[in-house]
Amino acid sequence: MTIPLPAGTQLILTGPAQAVELLTLASAEVGDQEQISVLVMGSDAPPQRGMISIPTPFGVMRTIAALDADEGVVTLKMSKIPPAWQRRDAHRMPLGVPLRGTTVSLPALAGAGAPGPQRPVRFNGTTLDISPGGLSARLTVESDALRLPSGVRDVFLEIDPFSSHPVAATLRVVDVRSDRLRGEFEYLSPSDWLHLAQLAREASDLPPLD
Repeated sequence: MTIPLPAGTQLILTGPAQAVELLTLASAEVGDQEQISVLVMGSDAPPQRGMISIPTPFGVMRTIAALDADEGVVTLKMSKIPPAWQRRDAHRMPLGVPLRGTTVSLPALAGAGAPGPQRPVRFNGTTLDISPGGLSARLTVESDALRLPSGVRDVFLEIDPFSSHPVAATLRVVDVRSDRLRGEFEYLSPSDWLHLAQLAREASDLPPLD
């Protein structure tokens, strides 16, 4: 199934530090084309990677994307975790690595009256446990301004962002409190899951995955 994307469609790419507006330069077929020509609006240093929000007749679609601002091209990462990856090592494993994230459920994207902050909120924390289906984390709360707002639904995460293998993921929030976050992955590549699973096994002194 493909979704037509007319020229001039507004897209929003939310990265770890900021959100930027993109306009499509030509018609595209989402689900068929990985790369879409875009115009970057009003940002001298747009994020290179993040979670992109795409309006469709069925609602707003969100997925991981990479932006090459010099070439004017955004590359969509459309795949989700296949069921086979959900089954393998599907139990939760303790894992404590840093994470940072940005809220992306903005009212302008989700529809009038939808819950969400007026502008992206950045946050930091540490994972508590992880599985192919999701994770839970303890958040660093230094002030009320850094608390995740009630009603937030989607966040873009960088897991272990300062390591040699940072992992990008999108998370649908299941439960959020002042210092805790729990959610289900909307996007996590199988190779990144294997990397995180191996980190968890190493921390627990378990043998490597086959």
